Amino acid sequence: MKAKFETQQKLLEIIPQFLKDDLNSTELNLSLRDKKKIWLVAVGKGSVQMASQIMKQYDGQIHDGIVISDHQDFVSNKIQVFCGSHPLPDSNSVAASYEVLDFVSNIPSGGTLIFCISGGTSSLLTIPPFGIEIEEIQQLYNLLLRSGASIHEINIIRKHVCELKGGKLGEELEHINLISIIESDVPGDDISTIGSGPTVPDPSTFIEAVQILKNLRIWDRVPISIQEHLIGGMEGYIPENPKPNEFNSKNHRVELLSGSINLKKRITGFLEKEGYQTWVKEESYSGSVQKVAKEICGKAISILSGNDDINIPAALLYQGESSVKVRGSGKGGRNQELALMAALSFEGQHSISLLSMDTDGIDGPTDVAGAIVNSNTTLGARKREIEPEQFLSDNDSYEFHKQMETHIKTGSTGINLMDLQVVLID
Repeated sequence: MKAKFETQQKLLEIIPQFLKDDLNSTELNLSLRDKKKIWLVAVGKGSVQMASQIMKQYDGQIHDGIVISDHQDFVSNKIQVFCGSHPLPDSNSVAASYEVLDFVSNIPSGGTLIFCISGGTSSLLTIPPFGIEIEEIQQLYNLLLRSGASIHEINIIRKHVCELKGGKLGEELEHINLISIIESDVPGDDISTIGSGPTVPDPSTFIEAVQILKNLRIWDRVPISIQEHLIGGMEGYIPENPKPNEFNSKNHRVELLSGSINLKKRITGFLEKEGYQTWVKEESYSGSVQKVAKEICGKAISILSGNDDINIPAALLYQGESSVKVRGSGKGGRNQELALMAALSFEGQHSISLLSMDTDGIDGPTDVAGAIVNSNTTLGARKREIEPEQFLSDNDSYEFHKQMETHIKTGSTGINLMDLQVVLID
């Protein structure tokens, strides 16, 4: 049996496999060689990388550009970079969003705009409707992120409390040739959900947004100004977002990127060279973190018990986005919470190790990407009189992993390809 520290090291060696900058580097055949001037906008946590790749391909044709990112960076002398805030939008997000609106409004009729969208756009591209303050939007976002709602549900609501989301920005661009390049960070690759779909039509409604908030039992905690706005939309006083059958798509093309496919291939290739039999869950998962953790741990223990066709040493690979209903007062993120749940499930088992991290490098409202645990993690905690169950019940996974030194710290990675879990069974 391999020493546990060797397995931990193997998991750490996986991280550089997706920190390389070529997961989405396949040249897009956009048929733009005849265009003398191209305008460029990129928004999201992957905006700098996406804009840089477009610049490499069309540098001589890019006339002007603007980027909104969650960190300051340099792309080109032709590109202005603005910083917004994530996961909660702030005044910088709003100011940068007005810059984008002004920028695209000044593109001449018939011009060509490449608009890159990646995860984080829902926070970075935000203009609250009239009568709603950014602090109230922050309060709403915080309620949603702690509610256990899916990203699909969260973004239905976000699309109805912003002047740009849900295709409203796209409506302002019907005078130009628009190419939306969308990097998926959501299960199912729904383009109206990714980044809250600022340039594509929105099939959801105000009625759905209100119903979701009531089903989550947080409607009464939503700021009054937002309640009034949503009710106004339900009653027809505020126009609905543009629907698929109303959207003029004649001059609009969408290119969907799924770097997660390349990521899975790269990681499985690396692990197979290390002697592991690999198994990949093809569909991206969604649902509660408890449900996802149970599925992952059940598969791993089944293999360890010999009740599965996969041979040891085995590696399991999952990607998706879970949700956490926050009931405690602690600090953490869905990956840190999943890792703590897995550590408890694996406790005392034969050699099983798990990596759980957000590929953008930031797990929830913390400064870490996730955590690496094994079947000895919680046993070691108990020897130090640290009770893992208490940390889990208080949603305080950050503090648990901090004390056990099991955190993964990468800083912002510049990509956002959902969450990643890798299980190694030796």
